Amino acid sequence: MIEEELTPRELREGVRSGILASIKQDVELRGGRTARLLVAAGTIGVLGAVGLTLLVSRHPFAHHPSWHPVVFGSVWAGLLVVSFAIVFLELRTPSLPLARSALAGILALGLAGTCGAMSPDQHFMHWWTATAIGESIVAAAGLEVGALCFGLMTALWFGAISAFLVLGDGQHPRAKPLLAAVMLLILLAPGVALESVGTSLGVLAGWLVGTAAGALIGVTAGISARAHFAKPQEG
Repeated sequence: MIEEELTPRELREGVRSGILASIKQDVELRGGRTARLLVAAGTIGVLGAVGLTLLVSRHPFAHHPSWHPVVFGSVWAGLLVVSFAIVFLELRTPSLPLARSALAGILALGLAGTCGAMSPDQHFMHWWTATAIGESIVAAAGLEVGALCFGLMTALWFGAISAFLVLGDGQHPRAKPLLAAVMLLILLAPGVALESVGTSLGVLAGWLVGTAAGALIGVTAGISARAHFAKPQEG
């Protein structure tokens, strides 16, 4: 009774209405921002998928069914749209920096695409086995081990460079290398599968295992290197 006398009903209703209006406006603004970010993520994701499809179109398809370019292009489109949505919306949990890990994976995929475009042979396994190192590994241990080593070395460099650029800068909680490595593996897997067509399941498995290991080692090294350089210099 005393509280009602000290706080008139009209004032309480006005405060309540103001709070509700503020919440409603905030939700509307956030909803509009989310919609714009999703549109941007979808647009950039599709453009990226088109670029990857154009890269894939240079691949020798004599031993591929006609539906392969469509399927692999669609898979990459879906993965890139989801990845860019995670990055643009800055999705994260207290323990999982999803957005920054997805950004590292996208950057690594971009590096892989750039190297692929520069490759003299668009059938990368043919190019690798024609090099002195690749040829010696395949001759000594077989194509499966050769594919594992190729996946290990390429993913290591892509993961290290991308992690150094976007993870472990000292301004954010130290990133988890496993999450970024998984993102990288998922984005590279369609290309590995496409390149493995016409070989064997052993080659596909070896290439994926090597890519997974290289991604984890590379991301870990990139995060550690960036964190080291981000430390304040003594003296």
